[in-house]
Amino acid sequence: MEIIVAGAGKVGYKLAETLSSKHNVYVVDKNPQALEAVEGVLDILPIFGDIQDPDTYKRLGRKKFDIFIAVTNSDEVNILSTLIADDVIEVKKRIIRLKNPYFAKSSIASKIGIDEAVFPYLQTAHSISTLLKYPYLDNLKEIPFSSWKLFSLKTLTNLGVPIAFERDGKLFFSNEFKEGDLIYFLGKELPVVDSKRLKVALFGGDIEVVKLIKGKVDLKIIEEDPTLCQKLSEIVQEEAIVINSKYLEDKLFTQEKLKEADIVITTSQKDEENIVKSLEAKEYGVKKCIAVNNENRYYDLMHKLSITPVRGPKTTAYYDILEKISSTEVIGEKHFCGGRGSVLVRKISTKAKLPKLPKTVGSFWLLREEKAEKLKEKMELKEGDLIVVFTLSELEEELKRWILKI
Repeated sequence: MEIIVAGAGKVGYKLAETLSSKHNVYVVDKNPQALEAVEGVLDILPIFGDIQDPDTYKRLGRKKFDIFIAVTNSDEVNILSTLIADDVIEVKKRIIRLKNPYFAKSSIASKIGIDEAVFPYLQTAHSISTLLKYPYLDNLKEIPFSSWKLFSLKTLTNLGVPIAFERDGKLFFSNEFKEGDLIYFLGKELPVVDSKRLKVALFGGDIEVVKLIKGKVDLKIIEEDPTLCQKLSEIVQEEAIVINSKYLEDKLFTQEKLKEADIVITTSQKDEENIVKSLEAKEYGVKKCIAVNNENRYYDLMHKLSITPVRGPKTTAYYDILEKISSTEVIGEKHFCGGRGSVLVRKISTKAKLPKLPKTVGSFWLLREEKAEKLKEKMELKEGDLIVVFTLSELEEELKRWILKI
């Protein structure tokens, strides 16, 4: 495919790195240093210029493009560049990253011709809110086209069937678990914990997180910026306590009784700060710590320290965009285990017979109504069935070709 990535920041670089191995990727940016950093390492076609300037795209000539992806840090720039690019060049699909959650509730994106939009800040907030709803889990992801879920925890459970396990930074597809492994399960009905009983300390005034969890938990928010504290106080009213203080003041755990919290959530954009504050909370006896994980290199360390990582906005944007590129009306894709694992889902629309199973590493399942069973050779398939493959991300292209044959 011919793909344009508008913006050479962290998300744009990561997308270009992944997509350029299989497609022709053009990276557009007006920052020469950022563009040189991408061009010097990756096999991409650099386009120097303002992504809001029509002349930038005119240099591409009459070439037809499959996907245009706008991932700068500005909603306005992303929207305008998408509109301009669509007017100047021919693009089949437009994907945009947006921070403002208002766009998620409105029809503006579709009205201006944007095919797909990702809302990473809102998605990170939803992930945190979900872990408060199911605090006994390490993570939870929805299986496309269904109400089934992929969830993980460090103990065996009868809430689902075990699919894989994570150990020492590696993903294995077998039932040879041992103590300390993070086990992934496929399940459907999960018991909801009455979160009103939870005492939660939130380090960082993440407005989207606060909006989702206020009133549902006994919440204390610790934020350095006095202006943001004022805004948060207006949002929460009597439903939470806002504390204006530096995150690194350990006296907070005693003076503000944060050590009595059931869960501590750290939302800094710096993973190091999130790790340190989580460890401090554990020293005071807090049992569960949830930390926003902005860089994959800290994912394994967080797990080793028994800190529950939640994808930060930049990582979320990267994976959400990849999943939207790969997903169709009959094929869905998700990533798990810090990006090491992939879930591929095929929705069956007519009666068919399952082709020969591949010998590739993975776990292969049939989901039919309320039942999950392992795939077997020449199994009869019917309309409404879901074929689900759990595999290593490095093998997803091979298995995607197989699942498309069904």
